[in-house]
Amino acid sequence: MFHHKTLRHWSILGLFAIAIGIATTGAQPSSFMEKLTGKTNEPVDPELAFSVKGRAIGSQQMALEFSIRPDYYLYRERISVVLKDSPGWRIKNTVFPPTTIKEDKIFGRSPVYTKSFSVPVQLEGKSGSPASLLVQYQGCFEPLGVCYPPATAIIKVTP
Repeated sequence: MFHHKTLRHWSILGLFAIAIGIATTGAQPSSFMEKLTGKTNEPVDPELAFSVKGRAIGSQQMALEFSIRPDYYLYRERISVVLKDSPGWRIKNTVFPPTTIKEDKIFGRSPVYTKSFSVPVQLEGKSGSPASLLVQYQGCFEPLGVCYPPATAIIKVTP
């Protein structure tokens, strides 16, 4: 026969075993702090860490909106913007915002973005016809020093 304290002890061990099982299967629910801050202890999929979207802001201008999750950063020198399959268009000007300098173990002193930012892109060409930008970028997860392979996004707009 179990005493009340022994039964409680086994119940706590059972809950602990269930929690370990959930954690090892990856089914652990997000913590309150993760939902509140967006920070995690492990790297997330690259699509959740970084994203880029485009929007027209004038007849021949668009903005690239880069989103960066907390604890992540993008290398400025690994961001490129070129036209793809857009005859009659050319990129006249691209303005990147100021960066911060990070002492990187692999790349040395590197300009990076640690917060979301916008890049105005001035286009020149046929208004009303679509333009596609090929955007490449690469970033890392700061706490563990894990870097992702370069990512590519195709942004289509009609300025």
